[in-house]
Amino acid sequence: MARKRICSGIKGLDEMIENGFLEGQIILLAGDAGAGKTTFASQFIYNGAMQHDQNGMLISFEEPKKLIYENMKRYGWDFEKAEKEDKVMFLEYPTQDVEHFLSHENIIRDSIEENNIKRVAIDTITAFALIYETEYKRRQEVARLLNKLRKWGCTILLTSESRAMDEEYHVRFGLDSLADGLIYLYNIRKLEVRVRALEVMKLRGTKHMQRMVPMKFAKNGLVVFPEEHVFSE
Repeated sequence: MARKRICSGIKGLDEMIENGFLEGQIILLAGDAGAGKTTFASQFIYNGAMQHDQNGMLISFEEPKKLIYENMKRYGWDFEKAEKEDKVMFLEYPTQDVEHFLSHENIIRDSIEENNIKRVAIDTITAFALIYETEYKRRQEVARLLNKLRKWGCTILLTSESRAMDEEYHVRFGLDSLADGLIYLYNIRKLEVRVRALEVMKLRGTKHMQRMVPMKFAKNGLVVFPEEHVFSE
């Protein structure tokens, strides 16, 4: 039986990836600060819960719940209401508590089962990896984390702070080989303006568009334009 496709919740993206991610995949979303990673992760969770009846969990290692909820209201996303309706859960681990995340894994997994969670977004995996002092330990703990995440049975999005095309960064943490998909968000400077774009670098089991496409922050969130070109000829 073919695996179920999970709609991304990002307008225009599913057209590029055979109508969505494969259920249970772990997708890495990478980009510079300000590229839109937290918005993408929030949109993935919120639209999944409200439009596709797939309860979601958002785990933040950086921004507090109050700030994310407030920022996402600009797109019409009422996370507080979704949480009260048991469609969304939010867990936050401040910088000083990130190392405790793995010790809570069983509690989190129980919450996922009890609340029928189908989607999880973790923002960011970078904060988790950087608490370890050596590259060896970082790779070891990231691999351990991803092995645990797969057992949750959810479709999972991990954001990662990195410069676009910084492949060495992801190889160092072991993310490139361990994740099922790798998507880059770009914030490219062209003369006096910046141009936003998205590129699907890798997505296992999926025939995907293999070029950079324009992306914009719109009224209802991020929108991708697969039929357009980032730069005019």
